[in-house]
Amino acid sequence: MSFKEQVVDPFKLFCYQTVYYAVKCIPARRRNARLLLVKSDEIGDYILIRSCLGAFRRSVAYAGHHITFLGNVSCRQLFETYDSGIADEAIWLDKKRFSRNLFYRFHFLMRLRQAGFSDAINLIYSRSWRTDDQLVAVSTAANTVAMQTTDLPISPLERTLTPAHLYTRLETAGAETLFDAGRNSRFIHGLLDMPPEPVTTRLTVGAPPAGLSLPRTYFVIVPGSGHRDKRWPTENFAATARQLTRQYGLTPVICGSPADRQETLALHAVLGEQSLDLTGRTSLVDLLAVLKGAHCLISVDTGAVHLAAAVGCTVFGLFSGFHYGRFAPYPEAMTSRFFAIYPGETEEKIRSGRLAARDVPVGEMAKIPVEKVLRVITKNWIN
Repeated sequence: MSFKEQVVDPFKLFCYQTVYYAVKCIPARRRNARLLLVKSDEIGDYILIRSCLGAFRRSVAYAGHHITFLGNVSCRQLFETYDSGIADEAIWLDKKRFSRNLFYRFHFLMRLRQAGFSDAINLIYSRSWRTDDQLVAVSTAANTVAMQTTDLPISPLERTLTPAHLYTRLETAGAETLFDAGRNSRFIHGLLDMPPEPVTTRLTVGAPPAGLSLPRTYFVIVPGSGHRDKRWPTENFAATARQLTRQYGLTPVICGSPADRQETLALHAVLGEQSLDLTGRTSLVDLLAVLKGAHCLISVDTGAVHLAAAVGCTVFGLFSGFHYGRFAPYPEAMTSRFFAIYPGETEEKIRSGRLAARDVPVGEMAKIPVEKVLRVITKNWIN
């Protein structure tokens, strides 16, 4: 998901362009009936599209095609556990290595070029040239399709460097404030000339691994985010957790990836032995099971809120309103237990209909007071 204009060092952009044109100049043979699907953004984005991906296999348009799914390596376990049947093969992109290691970048793009795709579809709405469009542009595909978008998180320089007419077809996929799961369904089913299907993110999970030794009753806190601006102060999480423990007798369980360790360790240090820290100890499938058994999730705007919603866990999510409508709040038809909490100024703009797309800085969520979060939780608590 994109959150603000991403400024990249001009020298890096020059290097990316050099690698792109070097790969593009290498001869490659196009093969018949080979479809590339690109969905290499984040876990939350994958959750909001996964139920639609099987439509390509069922469609008349791509009947008999060899389908290759290109995804973010962070989503690999979800794909292999739930969705491997939608493609004949999968290619996994390590986005950090792709941006930092030119050798990896060259060989990854070379692999795509030499695969000989006849068709390529980019399923990413918030795209950038250097990380998303190039994955399609280096291919041999004669038919390339993507969504029309107004959300391009790139600098003016990168916009200038982006070649014109990247795609042979751009499809309208609705206003920017359309909930992304609905946008994905609209784009995919419209493209395939298939009747729309009910939009869902639901996942079935088993019991958590016994080795995690979860408390009998608990709630989950996910304080970390890969985007520095999308964080809530540790002391706010701690105050919220203490109140829920006092009021409802539940144990706070802190979750996150190893990359979130700074935030999770800080919170665990404040809460002490009254909390359980599972940072880096759960796979994605394990985390789904932990969320399934939780009374609720309290989290900043990150993929965890979508994972929780997918297993029916009550979500109390903190949002700035930067992408209001796209990722939160959830439509009532999908879940009635998703509560998006916004700063006061954002909430007022929502009520008055004055909130425009990307009108609120991402960092505004830090201004949400503890008292407001506790009010929302108390009002919507189910024993």
